[in-house]
Amino acid sequence: MTLPAAGWFPDPQDARRLRWWDGHAWGAATRVLPSSPESVAPIVVAPVVPAFSVHTGSIRTRAWSSGGEDRRLCLFTIIAVLLAATSVVVNPWGICGLLALAAGVVGMIRPGATGPWAVVARSASASAVVVAVTTSVIAASAQFHVF
Repeated sequence: MTLPAAGWFPDPQDARRLRWWDGHAWGAATRVLPSSPESVAPIVVAPVVPAFSVHTGSIRTRAWSSGGEDRRLCLFTIIAVLLAATSVVVNPWGICGLLALAAGVVGMIRPGATGPWAVVARSASASAVVVAVTTSVIAASAQFHVF
């Protein structure tokens, strides 16, 4: 989108006046709108700097909170959290912890959720990895009498 060049344009706040547009923002200067309808055309001043345009493909037009096609669920995150919780309660050989660790790493690298839910999925996966590592170390120390 290219901004219009500097000039006098109809005031967006008062339809009876013209307001100065400096090419980037509205100025404080105003003047009375001419009475004849043919003289309403804006008076354009040549731009001092080169005009620019914004690539519209990089602008996100839909707010993330408006719903829509964002996926909220991440299968690997759910599996990692469930296995990590199970490893806290029952982890005889550290198997649940190791499986939770693997699922949590996959959930952090490739979350199935999109948009802001990807952050939630990665955070839950990272928490599951921390719990899985902790319970696996405890299971290994009990099994091999390391600590």
